[in-house]
Amino acid sequence: MAAHTLFSKIDMINETELFAKIQLQLVDRYQIDPQLASEMAWDFMDVLSAVDGNMDIFEKYFLH
Repeated sequence: MAAHTLFSKIDMINETELFAKIQLQLVDRYQIDPQLASEMAWDFMDVLSAVDGNMDIFEKYFLH
């Protein structure tokens, strides 16, 4: 039970870090409003999760 809680917290940290990187890329590369970029980043992460996308590979190869 404690291991599940620990992994859930680690996943949330990784998800939060990934969200921040996606949002930053949207703001920096495309000059999108930070609020809109925030919504777009969460939506994109939802889509990746829905199609069982590997977020680690996405982060490694597409986010610099």
